[in-house]
Amino acid sequence: MKNADIAALNDAQARHLAMLQVCDSVFPVGAFALSNGMETFVQRDFLRRGADFEQYMRDYLAVAAYKEIGQMVLAGKYGTDGRLSKAGLERKIVALDELASALQSAREIREGSERMCTRLIKLVHQMDATRETRDARETSETRETAVARDDEIIAVHEHATERHRLEGTADALYGSPKLDLYAALIKDGRCRGIHAIAMGLYAADHAVSVREAAVTYGYSLISALTMCAAKAIPLSQYVGQVALHDSFPRLIRAVDIALTLKPEDLGISGAYLDIAAMQHETLYSRLYMS
Repeated sequence: MKNADIAALNDAQARHLAMLQVCDSVFPVGAFALSNGMETFVQRDFLRRGADFEQYMRDYLAVAAYKEIGQMVLAGKYGTDGRLSKAGLERKIVALDELASALQSAREIREGSERMCTRLIKLVHQMDATRETRDARETSETRETAVARDDEIIAVHEHATERHRLEGTADALYGSPKLDLYAALIKDGRCRGIHAIAMGLYAADHAVSVREAAVTYGYSLISALTMCAAKAIPLSQYVGQVALHDSFPRLIRAVDIALTLKPEDLGISGAYLDIAAMQHETLYSRLYMS
């Protein structure tokens, strides 16, 4: 395999890992504390066993393309559209943020999404800053070594070349200009901050493709719901994992639908899920924040 092919493969794998990290259930943005209204269905006795949860997953994915996944995909497409100027991208993001915020009917869902967005931006900023500091330190150390040991300048150069060959072009993963733009718009009060939009812009900065990133993001959504069901119904881990696995074809279909949508298509279905999320605000006892 040629060096160029190895570098391209390393880059693709590193980008995939970047999306896996921010979509992982242990990534500390607070997604594990949200049931998105599922807990309401549990207390209303609509979710009592595995078959009920399987139906719930089918219903959820039937509308997800017009909700979180659709918002994420649109943001990702805007961020990867080379025809858009910075000002044009800003207008697109502001309009999408306003629309997505208006579509978050339930207060808990809206506030939860905003908190997750804030935490995602903060964590990504810290990761980027840490890498920049490390790279600057390595560059300084390399220069100092070259000055102090002039006879080994060639060896130092070869070491740096080998490191970059092994890492491929993964260094390009660090730095998130599209997400930074969204952070600036939120800080200026032009956007509220929606987690799905932030994920789409992060994907524009780091993912191999919007479609692949959307599948990973969608998996994180239904995986989180499976964990919620295991605790709230309660549901055995075996039954939950079977239902999760059986949802994969529907998830892929939801992503493919989302890729065809225009902004005006968002929010055209899923009212009952919104109502359940609203009712969650007044439940007597709760495990989850939404």
